[in-house]
Amino acid sequence: QGIAHKTEAGAVALNLMTPGAVRKAAKAMPSGGGFLVEEMIGGAAVELLIGVVLDPAHGYVLTLAAGGGLSELLQDRAALLVPATRDQVDQALGGLKINRLLAGYRGAAAADRAAILDAVMALQAYVTQNRGRVAEVEINPLLCGPGGAVAADALIVTGE
Repeated sequence: QGIAHKTEAGAVALNLMTPGAVRKAAKAMPSGGGFLVEEMIGGAAVELLIGVVLDPAHGYVLTLAAGGGLSELLQDRAALLVPATRDQVDQALGGLKINRLLAGYRGAAAADRAAILDAVMALQAYVTQNRGRVAEVEINPLLCGPGGAVAADALIVTGE
C-alpha cells in the first residue's frame, strides 16, 4: 500500500499459494506503509487501462488503452472528452489493436463488453460527481474476461 507504481517498485507478487510464499514475498518487497493481500483473479482475456486525467486545456480526458505490462509496449490508446457516451466508448474500444483480444481472438472466449463499458461509465460518473476534487484516476489493469471486468489496481490523485 502507498506505492503508486507497484510493479516497477517490486511490490507485486503473483501466484502465492501458501502462507510461507506470502511471507517470503513480503520480506523481499518495499512495504510503502503496509501490504494488501488479495485473491488472484484468473481467466482474463485482456488487461485494459482506463483512466481520467484533468487537462488544463480540455477538462477531464478519458484514456482507454492496453493495460498491464502491454501499456507502454503497445502504445495502443484512445482518448475521449468526459463525459463520453457509452457508444463513443464502445467505438473507441473497437479502434484499439487489442480489440481483437476483447472480441475473442483465435477461438478464445470474448471479454464481457457490457461489463467493460459499465466500468468505464462508472469511472466517468465518479470523476463527474467529484469534479474539482479529483485530478486523476487510473485503473490498471482492468482484468477483462468472459465473466466480467475487475479492477485489480487503481490510483486516485486528489486536488487541482
